[in-house]
Amino acid sequence: MSDFTPPVGQSNYMSGWGNNGKTKETASRIDHIADKAKFGIEMLGTGVQGIDAIEKELIELANAPEPPTQTQIRSLAHRLDSHQKQLQQGLDRVKDMLDDIDKETDNIQKPRSSW
Repeated sequence: MSDFTPPVGQSNYMSGWGNNGKTKETASRIDHIADKAKFGIEMLGTGVQGIDAIEKELIELANAPEPPTQTQIRSLAHRLDSHQKQLQQGLDRVKDMLDDIDKETDNIQKPRSSW
């Protein structure tokens, strides 16, 4: 008879053997997925901040004693276009990340055939 006492909640020493590695691997994958999502959200946030700055500039131009020049309006339009493209790229990147997340979670959810 062995002097080994299994940890509380485990019936024998083999019960947690395969799960610990799988748990760590799953946690690592989830952490990686969360990092990707956070990065995508930060990309979009940067684009929104740029548009916010243009909004403030438009308010200042509207309150100015003279109307904006064509050059000022063109400059604002080009900057808005640039931020629009940045936001679209961010959305495309987030979509790609969500596809990666979907594939990764499908892999995590697949039953393992080996122990």
